[in-house]
Amino acid sequence: MTKSFHAATLQGRTAVRVVGCALLVAAAALAGCGSKEASGPTQVVAKVSGEEITELQVNQALERQQGLKPDQLEPVSRKLVSGLVEQEIVLQKARDLKIDRDQRVVQNVEALKREVIARAYLDRIAEGAAKPSPKELQTYFDENPMLFKQRRIYTFQELSAKVSDEQKAGIEAQLTALKSPAELEAYLKTQQIPTRSERSTAAAENVPLPVLRRVATLKPGQGLIVPANGGIRILLLLGTQDSPVTEEQARPAINAYLMNQRKRQVVETELASLRKSAKVEYFGKYADLAASAAPPSGPASAGTAVAESTKPQLK
Repeated sequence: MTKSFHAATLQGRTAVRVVGCALLVAAAALAGCGSKEASGPTQVVAKVSGEEITELQVNQALERQQGLKPDQLEPVSRKLVSGLVEQEIVLQKARDLKIDRDQRVVQNVEALKREVIARAYLDRIAEGAAKPSPKELQTYFDENPMLFKQRRIYTFQELSAKVSDEQKAGIEAQLTALKSPAELEAYLKTQQIPTRSERSTAAAENVPLPVLRRVATLKPGQGLIVPANGGIRILLLLGTQDSPVTEEQARPAINAYLMNQRKRQVVETELASLRKSAKVEYFGKYADLAASAAPPSGPASAGTAVAESTKPQLK
């Protein structure tokens, strides 16, 4: 995949929780292998000055580790135990110095507590979303051939530059006449426009959908311009490779994508309902926010575990 096109994670924190649950079960099984001691989440794995560190703490830490493979479980678990021991040593010293009573620390802990509780509620609401039917999966597959039946892997020469609107118009005009990346780079040099050039490869699902619709119509040698952080990216298509997927292959990704969409919709509907029934008042310099009808993008909204993605991500 390319460095430039960065795919959004479909399942977000929801997927992490699923993986975490599986790891928790596996960790408990590992802990019991070859041992006659009692196993389970309350099993003590270490003590620091009499304070216990349990398997439950290790499992909770494992839940926050993304993309672990089965053969990584044991070495990662051992590192986590060492990390928890180190943390407990520091924590005990901090308590001796009464840092846990520092006003800023207490406020930060309270803020994290609010976020965790709000996220847990939104997660629970999201889990109530209806699953897509087989017919809906098939419809999405049929309606998006560029992602499936006609899926391609694209190779680009990318040129990044910071330009004015006038310079951008000139580059767009040249794209239809120039025959190669070298010619375009030479043109940009004559215009004294510094550029950064790199080659990249991206599958259809990793190209932003508005760009993909344009890219799919290009022939090798043709290019297009897309906005990029105060400048532009010029994508010159070097070649393509057909890489279609069947409906059966695509079904898990489509299901995850549609399910994620529905979870977001359920959460947004719930938030709208909660806002409508809540009595909210603003004061001081924030008083004008009362007149705004736009939903906030603050901690409560950001706290939802449903990640946003523009299309299914194939594995």
